[in-house]
Amino acid sequence: MRNAAPLSTIIALARAGALDHAWYQFNAGGHAAREDDPAALTVKGRLLKDRALRALGEERRRFYLASSEAYRRAAALQPGTYPLINAATLSLLSGDVEQAREIAGEVLERIAREPDEPETPYWRAATEAEALLVLGRTGEARTALEAAVAAAPLAWEDHASTLRQFLAIQEALGEPAAWLDMLRPRRSVHFAGAGALAAGEAADFLERSRVGFGFGALGAGAELVVAEALLAGGGALHVVLPSDPASFAAARVDPAGGDWRARFDAALEAAESVQLVRPLGAAPAPEAAALAAEIALGSALLNADRLMGEAFRLVVEDGAIAALPADDGSSEWRRAPLESGTNPLSLLAIAVGGAADPDFEARLGEVRGALAEAAGAALPPQLGSASVLVGYRSPSEAAAAARLVHARLRDRMPLRIAGHHGLIACVRDPFLGALRPAGSGAQIVEEIAASIPAGTICVSGDFAAILAASAGAPSEANAIGELQAFDGGSPIALYALRT
Repeated sequence: MRNAAPLSTIIALARAGALDHAWYQFNAGGHAAREDDPAALTVKGRLLKDRALRALGEERRRFYLASSEAYRRAAALQPGTYPLINAATLSLLSGDVEQAREIAGEVLERIAREPDEPETPYWRAATEAEALLVLGRTGEARTALEAAVAAAPLAWEDHASTLRQFLAIQEALGEPAAWLDMLRPRRSVHFAGAGALAAGEAADFLERSRVGFGFGALGAGAELVVAEALLAGGGALHVVLPSDPASFAAARVDPAGGDWRARFDAALEAAESVQLVRPLGAAPAPEAAALAAEIALGSALLNADRLMGEAFRLVVEDGAIAALPADDGSSEWRRAPLESGTNPLSLLAIAVGGAADPDFEARLGEVRGALAEAAGAALPPQLGSASVLVGYRSPSEAAAAARLVHARLRDRMPLRIAGHHGLIACVRDPFLGALRPAGSGAQIVEEIAASIPAGTICVSGDFAAILAASAGAPSEANAIGELQAFDGGSPIALYALRT
Protein backbone atom coordinates (compact mmCIF):
# COMPACT_ATOMS: atom_id res chain seq x y z
CA MET A 1 0.00 0.00 0.00
CA ARG A 2 3.05 2.30 0.17
CA ASN A 3 3.23 2.70 -3.61
CA ALA A 4 0.66 4.62 -5.62
CA ALA A 5 -2.30 2.35 -6.14
CA PRO A 6 -3.75 1.39 -9.54
CA LEU A 7 -7.27 2.47 -10.41
CA SER A 8 -8.65 -0.98 -9.58
CA THR A 9 -7.54 -0.57 -5.96
CA ILE A 10 -8.98 2.94 -5.78
CA ILE A 11 -12.33 1.65 -7.06
CA ALA A 12 -12.34 -1.01 -4.34
CA LEU A 13 -11.59 1.61 -1.70
CA ALA A 14 -14.39 3.83 -2.97
CA ARG A 15 -16.90 0.98 -2.99
CA ALA A 16 -15.90 0.18 0.59
CA GLY A 17 -16.61 3.77 1.61
CA ALA A 18 -12.97 4.52 2.48
CA LEU A 19 -13.11 7.91 0.78
CA ASP A 20 -10.06 9.47 2.42
CA HIS A 21 -7.92 6.51 1.35
CA ALA A 22 -9.35 6.61 -2.15
CA TRP A 23 -8.75 10.33 -2.60
CA TYR A 24 -5.19 9.99 -1.32
CA GLN A 25 -4.42 7.15 -3.71
CA PHE A 26 -6.15 8.87 -6.64
CA ASN A 27 -4.08 12.02 -6.30
CA ALA A 28 -0.84 10.25 -5.37
CA GLY A 29 -1.06 8.24 -8.58
CA GLY A 30 -1.48 11.36 -10.75
CA HIS A 31 -4.90 10.17 -11.93
CA ALA A 32 -6.65 13.48 -11.21
CA ALA A 33 -4.86 15.20 -14.11
CA ARG A 34 -5.70 12.52 -16.70
CA GLU A 35 -8.69 14.20 -18.36
CA ASP A 36 -8.25 12.13 -21.53
CA ASP A 37 -8.36 8.78 -19.71
CA PRO A 38 -11.87 7.28 -19.49
CA ALA A 39 -10.84 4.92 -16.69
CA ALA A 40 -9.50 7.77 -14.56
CA LEU A 41 -12.58 9.87 -15.29
CA THR A 42 -14.84 7.00 -14.23
CA VAL A 43 -13.05 6.70 -10.89
CA LYS A 44 -13.14 10.48 -10.52
CA GLY A 45 -16.90 10.36 -10.99
CA ARG A 46 -17.19 7.74 -8.26
CA LEU A 47 -15.11 9.77 -5.82
CA LEU A 48 -17.07 12.95 -6.52
CA LYS A 49 -20.26 11.02 -5.88
CA ASP A 50 -18.91 9.93 -2.50
CA ARG A 51 -18.06 13.54 -1.70
CA ALA A 52 -21.61 14.49 -2.57
CA LEU A 53 -22.95 11.93 -0.11
CA ARG A 54 -20.93 13.62 2.65
CA ALA A 55 -22.06 17.11 1.70
CA LEU A 56 -25.35 18.93 2.18
CA GLY A 57 -27.59 21.29 0.24
CA GLU A 58 -26.12 23.21 -2.67
CA GLU A 59 -22.65 21.72 -2.15
CA ARG A 60 -24.08 18.23 -2.54
CA ARG A 61 -25.87 19.23 -5.75
CA ARG A 62 -22.61 20.65 -7.19
CA PHE A 63 -20.71 17.48 -6.43
CA TYR A 64 -23.45 15.38 -8.05
CA LEU A 65 -23.27 17.55 -11.19
CA ALA A 66 -19.47 17.33 -11.31
CA SER A 67 -19.64 13.57 -10.85
CA SER A 68 -22.21 13.25 -13.63
CA GLU A 69 -20.02 15.29 -15.95
CA ALA A 70 -16.96 13.11 -15.23
CA TYR A 71 -18.93 9.96 -16.02
CA ARG A 72 -20.37 11.50 -19.17
CA ARG A 73 -16.90 12.52 -20.43
CA ALA A 74 -15.68 8.99 -19.74
CA ALA A 75 -18.55 7.58 -21.81
CA ALA A 76 -17.74 9.98 -24.67
CA LEU A 77 -14.15 8.77 -24.75
CA GLN A 78 -15.02 5.09 -24.40
CA PRO A 79 -18.72 4.36 -24.89
CA GLY A 80 -20.25 2.05 -22.31
CA THR A 81 -23.40 1.69 -20.25
CA TYR A 82 -21.64 1.84 -16.86
CA PRO A 83 -20.50 5.49 -17.03
CA LEU A 84 -23.69 6.48 -18.87
CA ILE A 85 -26.09 5.08 -16.30
CA ASN A 86 -24.14 6.71 -13.49
CA ALA A 87 -24.28 10.03 -15.35
CA ALA A 88 -28.06 9.63 -15.68
CA THR A 89 -28.69 8.84 -12.02
CA LEU A 90 -26.36 11.54 -10.73
CA SER A 91 -28.01 14.11 -12.97
CA LEU A 92 -31.34 13.11 -11.42
CA LEU A 93 -29.93 13.41 -7.90
CA SER A 94 -28.59 16.88 -8.73
CA GLY A 95 -32.08 17.96 -9.75
CA ASP A 96 -31.54 18.01 -13.53
CA VAL A 97 -34.40 15.68 -14.44
CA GLU A 98 -34.37 16.55 -18.14
CA GLN A 99 -30.69 15.68 -18.56
CA ALA A 100 -31.15 12.52 -16.48
CA ARG A 101 -33.91 11.25 -18.73
CA GLU A 102 -31.99 12.13 -21.87
CA ILE A 103 -28.98 10.09 -20.73
CA ALA A 104 -31.18 7.21 -19.49
CA GLY A 105 -32.68 7.05 -22.97
CA GLU A 106 -29.16 6.79 -24.40
CA VAL A 107 -28.49 3.87 -22.03
CA LEU A 108 -31.54 1.94 -23.25
CA GLU A 109 -30.63 2.63 -26.86
CA ARG A 110 -27.10 1.33 -26.28
CA ILE A 111 -28.37 -1.82 -24.55
CA ALA A 112 -30.65 -2.52 -27.52
CA ARG A 113 -27.90 -1.72 -30.03
CA GLU A 114 -25.09 -3.63 -28.30
CA PRO A 115 -26.57 -6.91 -26.96
CA ASP A 116 -23.08 -8.39 -26.61
CA GLU A 117 -21.54 -5.63 -24.50
CA PRO A 118 -19.08 -7.31 -22.10
CA GLU A 119 -21.12 -7.13 -18.90
CA THR A 120 -22.34 -9.85 -16.55
CA PRO A 121 -26.00 -10.85 -16.97
CA TYR A 122 -26.73 -9.33 -13.55
CA TRP A 123 -25.28 -5.90 -14.31
CA ARG A 124 -26.73 -5.77 -17.80
CA ALA A 125 -30.26 -6.36 -16.46
CA ALA A 126 -29.69 -4.10 -13.43
CA THR A 127 -28.47 -1.29 -15.69
CA GLU A 128 -31.57 -1.59 -17.83
CA ALA A 129 -33.72 -1.51 -14.69
CA GLU A 130 -31.94 1.63 -13.45
CA ALA A 131 -32.45 3.47 -16.74
CA LEU A 132 -36.14 2.54 -16.74
CA LEU A 133 -36.46 3.73 -13.14
CA VAL A 134 -34.89 7.10 -13.95
CA LEU A 135 -37.41 7.43 -16.78
CA GLY A 136 -40.24 6.74 -14.33
CA ARG A 137 -41.17 3.39 -15.90
CA THR A 138 -41.28 1.57 -12.57
CA GLY A 139 -43.20 -1.51 -13.69
CA GLU A 140 -40.73 -2.27 -16.47
CA ALA A 141 -37.86 -1.52 -14.07
CA ARG A 142 -39.18 -4.09 -11.62
CA THR A 143 -39.37 -6.76 -14.32
CA ALA A 144 -35.78 -6.05 -15.39
CA LEU A 145 -34.58 -6.10 -11.78
CA GLU A 146 -36.26 -9.46 -11.16
CA ALA A 147 -34.34 -10.80 -14.15
CA ALA A 148 -31.10 -9.42 -12.71
CA VAL A 149 -31.65 -11.12 -9.34
CA ALA A 150 -32.59 -14.38 -11.06
CA ALA A 151 -29.32 -14.25 -13.01
CA ALA A 152 -27.22 -13.93 -9.83
CA PRO A 153 -29.31 -14.76 -6.74
CA LEU A 154 -26.30 -14.96 -4.39
CA ALA A 155 -24.41 -11.87 -5.59
CA TRP A 156 -25.11 -10.09 -2.30
CA GLU A 157 -22.56 -7.29 -2.69
CA ASP A 158 -23.86 -6.50 -6.18
CA HIS A 159 -27.42 -6.50 -4.84
CA ALA A 160 -26.41 -4.11 -2.04
CA SER A 161 -24.75 -1.71 -4.48
CA THR A 162 -27.87 -1.71 -6.66
CA LEU A 163 -30.15 -1.26 -3.66
CA ARG A 164 -28.29 1.83 -2.46
CA GLN A 165 -28.52 3.37 -5.93
CA PHE A 166 -32.19 2.55 -6.44
CA LEU A 167 -33.22 3.81 -3.00
CA ALA A 168 -31.62 7.18 -3.85
CA ILE A 169 -33.51 7.28 -7.15
CA GLN A 170 -36.84 6.46 -5.51
CA GLU A 171 -36.26 9.14 -2.89
CA ALA A 172 -35.45 11.71 -5.59
CA LEU A 173 -38.62 10.75 -7.47
CA GLY A 174 -40.73 10.67 -4.31
CA GLU A 175 -41.82 7.10 -5.04
CA PRO A 176 -42.27 4.11 -2.64
CA ALA A 177 -39.35 1.71 -2.37
CA ALA A 178 -40.75 -1.40 -0.63
CA TRP A 179 -40.56 -3.41 -3.87
CA LEU A 180 -36.77 -3.14 -3.70
CA ASP A 181 -36.71 -5.58 -0.78
CA MET A 182 -36.08 -8.30 -3.38
CA LEU A 183 -32.46 -7.13 -3.22
CA ARG A 184 -32.04 -7.51 0.53
CA PRO A 185 -29.97 -10.49 1.76
CA ARG A 186 -30.82 -13.11 4.33
CA ARG A 187 -29.98 -12.09 7.87
CA SER A 188 -26.63 -12.25 9.64
CA VAL A 189 -26.43 -13.86 13.07
CA HIS A 190 -23.97 -14.23 15.89
CA PHE A 191 -24.59 -17.66 17.41
CA ALA A 192 -23.43 -18.86 20.83
CA GLY A 193 -24.48 -21.34 23.50
CA ALA A 194 -23.69 -24.55 25.27
CA GLY A 195 -25.47 -27.82 25.92
CA ALA A 196 -27.52 -29.98 23.60
CA LEU A 197 -29.65 -28.80 20.67
CA ALA A 198 -31.67 -30.84 18.21
CA ALA A 199 -30.45 -30.49 14.63
CA GLY A 200 -34.01 -30.18 13.31
CA GLU A 201 -34.83 -27.38 15.73
CA ALA A 202 -31.72 -25.47 14.68
CA ALA A 203 -32.54 -25.89 10.98
CA ASP A 204 -36.16 -24.81 11.47
CA PHE A 205 -35.13 -21.73 13.43
CA LEU A 206 -32.56 -20.62 10.85
CA GLU A 207 -35.08 -21.03 8.03
CA ARG A 208 -37.88 -19.19 9.86
CA SER A 209 -35.48 -16.39 10.75
CA ARG A 210 -34.12 -16.13 7.19
CA VAL A 211 -30.52 -16.57 8.34
CA GLY A 212 -27.93 -16.70 5.59
CA PHE A 213 -24.71 -15.75 7.39
CA GLY A 214 -23.49 -17.09 10.73
CA PHE A 215 -20.62 -15.87 12.92
CA GLY A 216 -19.44 -17.78 15.99
CA ALA A 217 -17.26 -20.48 17.52
CA LEU A 218 -17.58 -24.25 17.10
CA GLY A 219 -17.83 -25.69 20.59
CA ALA A 220 -19.19 -29.24 20.87
CA GLY A 221 -22.94 -29.13 21.28
CA ALA A 222 -25.19 -26.22 20.32
CA GLU A 223 -22.57 -24.16 18.48
CA LEU A 224 -21.56 -26.97 16.15
CA VAL A 225 -25.19 -27.99 15.62
CA VAL A 226 -26.11 -24.44 14.56
CA ALA A 227 -23.06 -24.22 12.30
CA GLU A 228 -23.93 -27.53 10.61
CA ALA A 229 -27.56 -26.48 10.11
CA LEU A 230 -26.41 -23.21 8.56
CA LEU A 231 -24.11 -25.01 6.12
CA ALA A 232 -26.76 -27.61 5.27
CA GLY A 233 -29.18 -24.80 4.40
CA GLY A 234 -26.72 -23.18 2.01
CA GLY A 235 -25.64 -20.41 4.39
CA ALA A 236 -22.18 -18.92 4.80
CA LEU A 237 -20.30 -19.88 7.97
CA HIS A 238 -17.73 -17.48 9.44
CA VAL A 239 -15.82 -19.04 12.33
CA VAL A 240 -14.32 -16.89 15.10
CA LEU A 241 -12.19 -18.87 17.56
CA PRO A 242 -10.59 -17.59 20.81
CA SER A 243 -7.33 -19.38 19.97
CA ASP A 244 -5.86 -21.55 17.23
CA PRO A 245 -8.04 -24.48 16.06
CA ALA A 246 -5.98 -27.19 17.78
CA SER A 247 -5.96 -25.42 21.16
CA PHE A 248 -9.66 -24.62 20.91
CA ALA A 249 -10.64 -28.16 19.95
CA ALA A 250 -8.58 -29.64 22.78
CA ALA A 251 -10.48 -27.49 25.30
CA ARG A 252 -13.98 -27.19 23.83
CA VAL A 253 -14.50 -30.15 21.49
CA ASP A 254 -12.42 -33.21 22.40
CA PRO A 255 -13.75 -33.56 25.98
CA ALA A 256 -17.21 -34.27 24.54
CA GLY A 257 -15.90 -37.45 22.89
CA GLY A 258 -17.83 -39.23 20.16
CA ASP A 259 -17.56 -37.83 16.66
CA TRP A 260 -17.49 -34.18 17.75
CA ARG A 261 -13.87 -33.66 16.64
CA ALA A 262 -14.62 -34.96 13.14
CA ARG A 263 -17.66 -32.67 12.96
CA PHE A 264 -15.53 -29.74 14.13
CA ASP A 265 -12.91 -30.42 11.46
CA ALA A 266 -15.59 -30.71 8.76
CA ALA A 267 -17.29 -27.44 9.74
CA LEU A 268 -13.95 -25.65 9.90
CA GLU A 269 -13.09 -26.90 6.42
CA ALA A 270 -16.47 -25.77 5.03
CA ALA A 271 -16.33 -22.31 6.60
CA GLU A 272 -16.13 -19.31 4.31
CA SER A 273 -13.69 -17.66 6.71
CA VAL A 274 -11.84 -18.51 9.92
CA GLN A 275 -10.70 -15.76 12.26
CA LEU A 276 -8.38 -16.50 15.17
CA VAL A 277 -8.17 -14.25 18.21
CA ARG A 278 -4.60 -13.80 19.42
CA PRO A 279 -2.55 -14.86 21.31
CA LEU A 280 -2.39 -18.32 19.75
CA GLY A 281 -0.97 -21.62 20.94
CA ALA A 282 -2.71 -21.82 24.32
CA ALA A 283 -6.02 -22.99 25.72
CA PRO A 284 -8.61 -20.24 25.26
CA ALA A 285 -8.88 -18.20 28.46
CA PRO A 286 -12.26 -16.77 29.54
CA GLU A 287 -11.13 -13.30 28.47
CA ALA A 288 -10.26 -14.60 25.00
CA ALA A 289 -13.61 -16.40 24.70
CA ALA A 290 -15.49 -13.20 25.64
CA LEU A 291 -13.41 -11.20 23.16
CA ALA A 292 -14.06 -13.74 20.37
CA ALA A 293 -17.80 -13.59 21.05
CA GLU A 294 -17.84 -9.80 20.74
CA ILE A 295 -15.77 -9.95 17.57
CA ALA A 296 -18.25 -12.46 16.12
CA LEU A 297 -21.17 -10.19 17.03
CA GLY A 298 -19.47 -7.14 15.55
CA SER A 299 -18.56 -9.08 12.41
CA ALA A 300 -22.22 -10.04 11.94
CA LEU A 301 -23.18 -6.37 12.25
CA LEU A 302 -20.51 -5.29 9.79
CA ASN A 303 -21.59 -7.97 7.31
CA ALA A 304 -25.24 -6.94 7.54
CA ASP A 305 -24.33 -3.29 7.01
CA ARG A 306 -22.13 -4.08 4.01
CA LEU A 307 -24.91 -6.11 2.38
CA MET A 308 -27.82 -3.80 3.37
CA GLY A 309 -29.31 -6.48 5.62
CA GLU A 310 -30.09 -7.13 9.30
CA ALA A 311 -28.22 -8.79 12.17
CA PHE A 312 -29.24 -10.34 15.49
CA ARG A 313 -27.96 -12.68 18.21
CA LEU A 314 -28.87 -16.36 18.50
CA VAL A 315 -28.39 -17.78 22.01
CA VAL A 316 -28.94 -21.40 23.04
CA GLU A 317 -29.73 -22.04 26.71
CA ASP A 318 -31.03 -25.31 28.16
CA GLY A 319 -31.66 -26.69 24.69
CA ALA A 320 -33.84 -23.75 23.63
CA ILE A 321 -33.04 -21.09 21.02
CA ALA A 322 -33.62 -17.42 21.75
CA ALA A 323 -33.31 -14.55 19.28
CA LEU A 324 -31.96 -11.35 20.84
CA PRO A 325 -31.31 -7.92 19.34
CA ALA A 326 -27.75 -7.05 18.45
CA ASP A 327 -27.92 -3.91 20.60
CA ASP A 328 -28.59 -5.67 23.90
CA GLY A 329 -26.04 -3.56 25.74
CA SER A 330 -24.07 -6.58 26.94
CA SER A 331 -20.71 -5.15 25.95
CA GLU A 332 -18.69 -4.16 29.02
CA TRP A 333 -15.12 -2.97 29.38
CA ARG A 334 -13.00 -3.74 32.39
CA ARG A 335 -11.97 -0.55 34.19
CA ALA A 336 -9.60 -2.05 36.76
CA PRO A 337 -6.04 -0.68 36.78
CA LEU A 338 -3.70 -2.15 34.19
CA GLU A 339 -1.24 -4.76 35.36
CA SER A 340 1.60 -6.83 34.00
CA GLY A 341 0.29 -9.59 31.73
CA THR A 342 -2.54 -9.41 29.22
CA ASN A 343 -5.08 -6.61 29.34
CA PRO A 344 -8.03 -5.93 27.00
CA LEU A 345 -6.93 -2.75 25.25
CA SER A 346 -7.44 -0.72 22.11
CA LEU A 347 -3.92 0.18 21.05
CA LEU A 348 -3.09 3.03 18.69
CA ALA A 349 0.17 3.41 16.77
CA ILE A 350 0.83 6.93 15.50
CA ALA A 351 3.64 7.14 12.94
CA VAL A 352 5.05 10.52 11.89
CA GLY A 353 8.01 9.61 9.71
CA GLY A 354 11.50 8.31 10.48
CA ALA A 355 13.83 9.21 13.31
CA ALA A 356 16.34 10.46 10.73
CA ASP A 357 13.98 13.25 9.68
CA PRO A 358 15.33 16.58 10.97
CA ASP A 359 12.00 17.57 12.55
CA PHE A 360 11.11 14.13 13.94
CA GLU A 361 11.35 15.21 17.57
CA ALA A 362 9.23 18.29 16.90
CA ARG A 363 6.57 16.06 15.35
CA LEU A 364 6.58 13.83 18.42
CA GLY A 365 6.01 16.91 20.55
CA GLU A 366 2.99 17.84 18.46
CA VAL A 367 1.60 14.31 18.79
CA ARG A 368 2.03 14.54 22.55
CA GLY A 369 0.15 17.83 22.60
CA ALA A 370 -2.70 16.45 20.51
CA LEU A 371 -3.00 13.33 22.66
CA ALA A 372 -3.19 15.48 25.76
CA GLU A 373 -6.50 16.81 24.41
CA ALA A 374 -7.83 13.25 24.05
CA ALA A 375 -8.56 12.31 27.63
CA GLY A 376 -8.90 8.81 28.98
CA ALA A 377 -5.74 6.97 27.92
CA ALA A 378 -5.32 3.80 29.98
CA LEU A 379 -1.77 3.21 28.74
CA PRO A 380 0.09 6.56 28.49
CA PRO A 381 1.77 7.54 25.21
CA GLN A 382 5.26 6.17 24.68
CA LEU A 383 7.66 5.72 21.82
CA GLY A 384 7.55 2.24 20.30
CA SER A 385 9.87 0.75 17.70
CA ALA A 386 8.58 2.99 14.89
CA SER A 387 5.65 4.97 16.25
CA VAL A 388 3.96 6.44 19.32
CA LEU A 389 1.90 3.81 21.13
CA VAL A 390 -1.05 4.69 23.36
CA GLY A 391 -3.76 2.42 24.82
CA TYR A 392 -7.46 2.92 25.56
CA ARG A 393 -10.05 0.76 27.26
CA SER A 394 -12.36 0.57 24.27
CA PRO A 395 -12.30 1.10 20.50
CA SER A 396 -14.76 3.99 20.81
CA GLU A 397 -12.32 5.89 23.05
CA ALA A 398 -9.40 5.01 20.80
CA ALA A 399 -11.32 6.03 17.67
CA ALA A 400 -12.17 9.40 19.22
CA ALA A 401 -8.50 9.98 20.07
CA ALA A 402 -7.36 8.89 16.60
CA ARG A 403 -9.79 11.27 14.92
CA LEU A 404 -8.72 14.16 17.14
CA VAL A 405 -5.02 13.62 16.39
CA HIS A 406 -5.82 13.17 12.71
CA ALA A 407 -7.79 16.42 12.54
CA ARG A 408 -5.03 18.36 14.32
CA LEU A 409 -1.98 17.02 12.51
CA ARG A 410 -2.83 15.45 9.14
CA ASP A 411 -1.92 18.62 7.23
CA ARG A 412 1.29 19.20 9.19
CA MET A 413 3.20 15.93 8.82
CA PRO A 414 3.20 12.47 7.15
CA LEU A 415 0.74 11.09 9.70
CA ARG A 416 -0.31 7.43 9.82
CA ILE A 417 -2.62 6.19 12.57
CA ALA A 418 -3.35 2.49 13.15
CA GLY A 419 -5.55 0.74 15.71
CA HIS A 420 -5.97 -2.78 17.07
CA HIS A 421 -8.09 -4.16 19.89
CA GLY A 422 -7.15 -7.35 21.68
CA LEU A 423 -5.58 -8.96 24.70
CA ILE A 424 -2.42 -6.85 24.78
CA ALA A 425 0.58 -8.13 26.66
CA CYS A 426 1.96 -5.44 28.99
CA VAL A 427 5.34 -5.58 30.71
CA ARG A 428 6.72 -3.21 33.31
CA ASP A 429 9.77 -1.35 32.03
CA PRO A 430 12.18 -1.13 34.99
CA PHE A 431 14.08 1.69 33.33
CA LEU A 432 11.05 3.96 32.89
CA GLY A 433 8.91 2.57 35.71
CA ALA A 434 5.90 2.22 33.42
CA LEU A 435 3.95 -0.49 31.61
CA ARG A 436 4.78 -1.01 27.95
CA PRO A 437 2.74 -2.92 25.32
CA ALA A 438 4.49 -5.95 23.89
CA GLY A 439 3.87 -9.17 21.99
CA SER A 440 1.60 -9.73 19.00
CA GLY A 441 -0.77 -6.85 19.82
CA ALA A 442 1.95 -4.21 19.63
CA GLN A 443 3.44 -5.86 16.55
CA ILE A 444 0.08 -5.93 14.75
CA VAL A 445 -0.67 -2.25 15.28
CA GLU A 446 2.83 -1.12 14.28
CA GLU A 447 2.74 -3.26 11.14
CA ILE A 448 -0.59 -1.72 10.20
CA ALA A 449 0.85 1.77 10.69
CA ALA A 450 3.81 0.89 8.47
CA SER A 451 1.59 -0.39 5.64
CA ILE A 452 -0.94 2.42 5.17
CA PRO A 453 -0.68 5.70 3.24
CA ALA A 454 0.04 8.97 5.00
CA GLY A 455 -2.96 10.93 6.18
CA THR A 456 -5.10 7.90 6.98
CA ILE A 457 -6.50 5.98 9.96
CA CYS A 458 -6.65 2.22 9.55
CA VAL A 459 -7.67 -0.39 12.12
CA SER A 460 -7.68 -4.16 12.39
CA GLY A 461 -10.80 -6.20 11.79
CA ASP A 462 -10.92 -7.03 15.51
CA PHE A 463 -10.96 -3.31 16.33
CA ALA A 464 -13.72 -2.60 13.78
CA ALA A 465 -15.84 -5.52 14.98
CA ILE A 466 -15.58 -4.61 18.67
CA LEU A 467 -16.37 -0.98 17.78
CA ALA A 468 -19.54 -2.19 16.06
CA ALA A 469 -20.48 -4.60 18.85
CA SER A 470 -20.01 -2.04 21.60
CA ALA A 471 -22.40 0.31 19.82
CA GLY A 472 -24.85 -2.44 18.81
CA ALA A 473 -24.62 -1.08 15.28
CA PRO A 474 -22.12 -0.96 12.40
CA SER A 475 -19.02 1.09 13.11
CA GLU A 476 -17.71 3.92 11.01
CA ALA A 477 -15.16 1.60 9.42
CA ASN A 478 -14.99 0.02 5.98
CA ALA A 479 -13.06 -3.03 4.82
CA ILE A 480 -10.15 -2.22 2.52
CA GLY A 481 -7.95 -5.32 2.51
CA GLU A 482 -5.78 -7.40 4.79
CA LEU A 483 -2.24 -8.02 5.99
CA GLN A 484 -0.70 -11.46 5.97
CA ALA A 485 -0.23 -12.85 9.46
CA PHE A 486 3.29 -12.97 10.86
CA ASP A 487 2.51 -15.71 13.42
CA GLY A 488 0.80 -18.39 11.33
CA GLY A 489 -2.67 -17.17 12.29
CA SER A 490 -5.45 -15.88 10.10
CA PRO A 491 -4.80 -12.75 7.98
CA ILE A 492 -5.33 -9.40 9.70
CA ALA A 493 -8.30 -7.64 8.13
CA LEU A 494 -7.82 -3.91 7.51
CA TYR A 495 -10.57 -1.32 7.87
CA ALA A 496 -10.47 2.37 7.04
CA LEU A 497 -11.84 4.48 9.89
CA ARG A 498 -13.97 7.30 8.52
CA THR A 499 -12.81 10.77 9.46
